[in-house]
Amino acid sequence: MKNDDDDMVCLGESFFVNRDYELATFTFGSHVLHLHCLQSASTDYDLTGQIVWPGAMLLNNYLSENSGILEGRSVIELGSGIGITGILCSRFCREVVLTDHSDEVLEARSKNSQTNIFLLFFHQN
Repeated sequence: MKNDDDDMVCLGESFFVNRDYELATFTFGSHVLHLHCLQSASTDYDLTGQIVWPGAMLLNNYLSENSGILEGRSVIELGSGIGITGILCSRFCREVVLTDHSDEVLEARSKNSQTNIFLLFFHQN
């Protein structure tokens, strides 16, 4: 007699996780960011923070053109995803705190912060 459990296939959450990040370059005014991101979003397991959303592009263009509103300020970005806005803000602000929930997204954001740290150091000196 066949057991129904023999036909059961269990897929772990890693089955749904896309880690095929591409290094993309974004320019906002005179500020260039290099970010590891996905070209399309994954909505499973709340990984929508792996891509650059059009709203972030609009916000970053505005901030790069009006950077004076951020100078000397402390900023917290809730749901920062891969960090595109927070990393740009770090060029102007005294202090920036980036937050997100997913370990996968936090790992990608950390990699992006490390990728852009030299550019930030060079910009500030």
